[in-house]
Amino acid sequence: MIDRISQFSEISLEETINFLRMGATVVTPNRRLALTLIRKFDQDCVSSINTAWYTADVLPFLSFLERIYSDALYSPQAHVVPQLLSAWQERLLWESIIRSSDEENRLLQHSQAAELAQETWELLYSWNIITQFAHYPLSDDARNFLSWANTYRHLTESNQQIDQARLCDWIAENYQNVSIKKSTSVICYGFDFFTPQQVRLLEKLHSNDCEVKIAYPVSSNQIHSDQRSSKIGYVEFATSRDEIYQAAIWSRNRLEENPEVSIGIVVPDLSSARNTIQRVFTSVMYPDARWSLSDGGASKIVPFNLSLGLPLSSYPLIDTALSCLSLLHTEIPFSRVSQLLQSPFWSGAESEKIPRALLDSELRRFSEPTISLRQLIELIKKNDAKATCPLLLQCLNQLQVFKETQLPKSSSYATFAHLFTEMLQLFGFPGERSLNSEEYQTYQKWQALLVEFASLDRAVSQVSLYLAVTHLKQVTRETLFQPESPVVPIQILGVLEANHVTFDHLWIMNLSHEQWPIRANPNPFIPLELQAKCELPFLSQSQAFAYCKKMTQRWLNSADEVILSYPKNDDDGNELQASPLIHSVAKIPVHLATWQSQDELIAQSCKLQSDSDHQVFALSEKTLEKPLKGGTAVIKDYAACPIRALIKHRLNVKPLDSPHSGLNALERGTLIHDALAHLWQELKSKKNFDALNEEDLVKILTRSANKAIFRMQPSKPTVFSQSFTEIEIQRLINLLREWLENEKNRPDFEVTAIEEKKLIQVSKLLLNVRIDRIDTLDTDEQIIIDYKTSRPSVQTLMGDRLEEPQLPLYLVMTEAQQKAAGAVFATIKAGEFGFSGITKDPDLLSDVKAFSQIKECESFNSWADVIAAWRRQLTALADGFCSGDARIDPKSYSTTCQQCDMQLICRISQRTNAKTSTVPESAYENEG
Repeated sequence: MIDRISQFSEISLEETINFLRMGATVVTPNRRLALTLIRKFDQDCVSSINTAWYTADVLPFLSFLERIYSDALYSPQAHVVPQLLSAWQERLLWESIIRSSDEENRLLQHSQAAELAQETWELLYSWNIITQFAHYPLSDDARNFLSWANTYRHLTESNQQIDQARLCDWIAENYQNVSIKKSTSVICYGFDFFTPQQVRLLEKLHSNDCEVKIAYPVSSNQIHSDQRSSKIGYVEFATSRDEIYQAAIWSRNRLEENPEVSIGIVVPDLSSARNTIQRVFTSVMYPDARWSLSDGGASKIVPFNLSLGLPLSSYPLIDTALSCLSLLHTEIPFSRVSQLLQSPFWSGAESEKIPRALLDSELRRFSEPTISLRQLIELIKKNDAKATCPLLLQCLNQLQVFKETQLPKSSSYATFAHLFTEMLQLFGFPGERSLNSEEYQTYQKWQALLVEFASLDRAVSQVSLYLAVTHLKQVTRETLFQPESPVVPIQILGVLEANHVTFDHLWIMNLSHEQWPIRANPNPFIPLELQAKCELPFLSQSQAFAYCKKMTQRWLNSADEVILSYPKNDDDGNELQASPLIHSVAKIPVHLATWQSQDELIAQSCKLQSDSDHQVFALSEKTLEKPLKGGTAVIKDYAACPIRALIKHRLNVKPLDSPHSGLNALERGTLIHDALAHLWQELKSKKNFDALNEEDLVKILTRSANKAIFRMQPSKPTVFSQSFTEIEIQRLINLLREWLENEKNRPDFEVTAIEEKKLIQVSKLLLNVRIDRIDTLDTDEQIIIDYKTSRPSVQTLMGDRLEEPQLPLYLVMTEAQQKAAGAVFATIKAGEFGFSGITKDPDLLSDVKAFSQIKECESFNSWADVIAAWRRQLTALADGFCSGDARIDPKSYSTTCQQCDMQLICRISQRTNAKTSTVPESAYENEG
């Protein structure tokens, strides 16, 4: 590793600015440092009262090479200039070579192997060890790489192509012979080290009358001298969230003290913490705003900027385009379809917004977890009556026709880029409304990316549709993008981007022993002995430690105030220690910054009153004239929790279904209910069942199972394939046969009602109820039976708040009470067949106790007392619901609320689980 180049003189930052005024070219190791130097140059020109000046010629090293190459490409010697491959063209060529060599499919991730091969190729040329590499003892992986590299070199040379790894060498070899505008002065600014390849080029420039100098924001002498900062210290926090929150408040306070200051926030693991930092800083900088909710208008400007962009695929506009493309060749998860239906970036998104949301809720009931384009169209046609979406259906039909008539199975990248663009135009992309600034920039980036995608033909001439879509998705995932924004005072940076950048105030966070120093990262293809000999960076932990130590010292000289911090615990609760690199810095006490949110300021400015109101309007007489939707579930939900009944049965709020594979528990329960109904419609009585021979019984069981399947098939067309149907029929037959073995031991009975529907009145409430089955015994008494696929306890029929009110409702509120001798659950589940419940007299059913044998019924002297108690309880529940009682009062908080899907509305968890963090909940709104 070459830290300094002795033959070139070192100059200061001030001298660098003066050389820029005289037209010198400055190259930097990264774009962030180039932008910082340009801004510094402009500020210096403004302070010098200049009215006009030439733009500073500052650019990253790679851009400097590409500019020289571009000049050569348009020079008189253009015919000898090889074609420069882009980074993605290189990657694709590596991947095609690896795929073709991997005949036995030993590599599952060809793309990742190609990325590593590309990185290794660049290292070998940057450090001038390509020749030595081939003569070292190599591992199996390294030998594979060498084989790929030889093929790669042969292909590029035969096609007169070069890549970015060899561009520097090519320029050094041909710089003197090509007629281009040659620089007279080049300054290397902010390089921590130089590769042998870079040194060779700089020496070549120097030998061609170009003055080469080295510059740093802080000289090597200053780094080891007294620190610039007057305020330095490190702070520890309980968690990373507290750390981020305090850094945000600190930044706000510094900005309020002086709006002209520059503030830096450095985060070693910025990529993983980015979303949390974005939310917390936004909350602190704009605590009273709802502007962050997108309305399609102009984007608001925040006083901070995160240097790390997001993957292009994470932007909603691009995600919509990729979802459309995925539908062309494969099934996609329904969650993606749901997002697509509600996306604003295609035809009809605004005019059909509400119908599409309703359609989404309907499709969830019938869709599989993954769905194809054709299946989606069929489902929409079947469910379009409730939510009419003609533009949606038109777009999907056009897409289906386009797929069948115009989309080839394989072609060139340029052809696919054109077809993808044409397909998205049919889709109405990017939507009906005008795009805001961020969306427009994203759309422009998408179009530029398609142009780059089309240029991949230079690497591979023919590709399948599947690989074309896969590569396009890969490019969008690995392309980081951040819309342009104005210069703001707070910069949130990663470690490398913050190197050599100076601020007025600097906070470096998350400096725990886990994050700092960074880990060693040797290349797996290059022998370790060769890496050590050439001193490749970050080969060993000692090298990483030395580099991070130097960077830490540089930070301490980069601002007038420097705060270092770390969390004492990670997100999993594991204890963390401070990084050894900050032990020499004095620890300062934690002074939690005081800051009041807009809500707190409003609360303090007025006198607050609180009132508890759980009473809503009572049901009107007109409403009570008709049966209320929901049936017995109204009473059941009210008994469980009054607010649940209000939300579900008066506000008509329903949870969204989640698509599932095959049949869920509810659908399997429906099947067994239907099969049992068909079975007893044929059997009718115990005597008929006893008289059946085996052959006739099998026929009846088969018919019952088939009828149940036939009834459900239209609502689940993609589920009931031939093989699945056969398996499900056999499952039903086995369950029915095993249940009949349980019924065989009973005394004679006749099934007098099957799936009987009744309109009953409970106090003022009219309800539709349906009972699964009523058996009439020889004594003319009746047993009311409700099928269950789990075994309810007899306790569900006891108490003031009945958990299972259906049987008591039917028994008490109909004429059945005159003959009813029991209310019983029949459990139909493999391994758990049997009856449970309560009866008038003992021994009416095996394992079912009479009321006189149940402890909770000790206060009842007769069966009539039990019925009277049920009547009182049901009437009280019905009266409570009709009166508008909407208390948040679960029967048993730990169990009642566990399976309830209305907690987002009642928010009972917020009442019972108070947060203990020092960070207010508002700072984490919408955090997933």
